[in-house]
Amino acid sequence: MRSIGFTKIEIEVYLDLVRHNESSASEIAKRISISRTYIYDALEHLSQKGLISYVLKNNCKRFKPLEFEKLIEFVENRKNFFENKKKGVKQLIKELKKQAPIKDCAPKVEVLEGSEGLKTILNDIVRTGKDAVGWGATNKVKDYLPDFFIDKYIKERDKKRIGVKQLTTQEDEVLKSKYAVYKQVGKECSSPVTFGKYGDKIIIFFWSEIPVAIRIENKKIADSFQNHFDILWKIAKK
Repeated sequence: MRSIGFTKIEIEVYLDLVRHNESSASEIAKRISISRTYIYDALEHLSQKGLISYVLKNNCKRFKPLEFEKLIEFVENRKNFFENKKKGVKQLIKELKKQAPIKDCAPKVEVLEGSEGLKTILNDIVRTGKDAVGWGATNKVKDYLPDFFIDKYIKERDKKRIGVKQLTTQEDEVLKSKYAVYKQVGKECSSPVTFGKYGDKIIIFFWSEIPVAIRIENKKIADSFQNHFDILWKIAKK
């Protein structure tokens, strides 16, 4: 319940109602040892979320949980709410870009660390939607990210038909996908570092205990990288 937007007190109040079916605010307060002021706030929020109702008995409100399937309705309502917000945020981004200063020609350099940094790059590859190229240590990312995230990344990449060309050595394991093609280079080209390029961005992955990635955004440098890769691709073995 915490993961779908309920506070700790709301959860305690709701579960107490589930266990006792019908109660007044004061009864709940005594059982879970929380001030009635907070109990009333939690009951109001639970009512707004459509999970509880009340009846009047001797001029006293007695609260009770509605059918548990209301939790699904609550999640669906939140989903629709955030879908609508997403449209507004997209419009906000357009307005912010208009007001932001014009980018100069200097390369934009970023350092991203840890598993969250890796996720940022993989998500950006999908979001950019451009074909990618790279070489070296092709499946090292699996040592740092869970399988379900990698599987989701591959599926989203294939859904957008993002092509990948990767240079590997014979010892390298690869991330297999529908639109990925691999060629081998000599052992002398083996490296614990992975180089890649997508869109106007170049990435250098350092697979240390805590992974570090350097991302450089610059069209001129990216085009030069692509040209150099194309030469290596022509002479590599299938």
